[in-house]
Amino acid sequence: MKKILAIDDQADNLTTIKAVIKSHMTDCKVLTAPSGSEGLKIAKEEQPDTILLDIIMPGMDGYEVCKRLKEDELTKYIPIVMITAIKTDSDSRVYGLNTGADAFLSKPIDPIELTAQVNVMLRIKEAEDKLRAEKELLDQKVKEQTKDLKKSEELNRSITQTAADAIISINADGIIMSWNNAAEKIFGYSSSEMMNRELLEIIPDKYKAGHEHCIIQLKRGSSKKLIGKTIELTALRKDGTEFPIELSLSSWETGPQNNYTGIIRDITERKRAEQIQKILYNISNAAISSGNLKKLISLIQIELGTIIDTTNFYVALYNPKTNILVFLTIFNSCFTIYSPNRIYS
Repeated sequence: MKKILAIDDQADNLTTIKAVIKSHMTDCKVLTAPSGSEGLKIAKEEQPDTILLDIIMPGMDGYEVCKRLKEDELTKYIPIVMITAIKTDSDSRVYGLNTGADAFLSKPIDPIELTAQVNVMLRIKEAEDKLRAEKELLDQKVKEQTKDLKKSEELNRSITQTAADAIISINADGIIMSWNNAAEKIFGYSSSEMMNRELLEIIPDKYKAGHEHCIIQLKRGSSKKLIGKTIELTALRKDGTEFPIELSLSSWETGPQNNYTGIIRDITERKRAEQIQKILYNISNAAISSGNLKKLISLIQIELGTIIDTTNFYVALYNPKTNILVFLTIFNSCFTIYSPNRIYS
């Protein structure tokens, strides 16, 4: 239940506020204080969600109460609605805002305006509480992570070395600074072979010009299009074979220039699986739409030829009634039918 604290030296005003809120906001509890000092005490103890504060009070006026509430860590985030007896007194409103007030109401209090203003303050308080909680949680996580990072440099190195993906660090000139175990397996070069060598050595010659341009961008610090994104490239193994990779690049500072770490994944199997899926899709579509068996078989041979050798290509037609296979192949766009073979189960 939301709590509203009303601070006013006039008992009639407190009664009116309490009655209005009780009538229009049944999910709210009203706390009352007959003086500024009592209001400060209740605010600290009860932590209300909104404070309705009269300006003109003996001893400690509303301005001083507001100032003290906003200076105290326990109460500084509680929204304060100041209540003034003069609707057109702009000086009082400006002064009140400068002391920390969030809104104003004028006497005599209009129930609808009071309800609306309190609802706005409650929404503001709820939103601010949520943001502070998230910030505190984030700050705590950052502190914990910073503490863990300081204590676990060796652990991080171990994680890097045991990662399934290649993790390679380079400086702004494209010179390799680190090369993990997965990079050795993927590219075929040992860490000692690649340290202080150019990254371009694992790039096929036909793609080097584009990569040289990227290195220039990194050196100039104009690499925003590359950082934080995952891109697909073609890389080169030690044995000279080309293969597709997926690269995610991040930057980190060491002195006057940035260094870069790339997480590289060999996506050869994924690309092959995508190619097979595409072939199956093309064959399925052809099987549905084609009315010519010879053309269908030719298309199947062509599609499969993109991933396997289909020089000697055979197709078997199965008759479930006779349990017989009839083998077909294609020579010069003509069918050759081989002798039936019975299948024995």
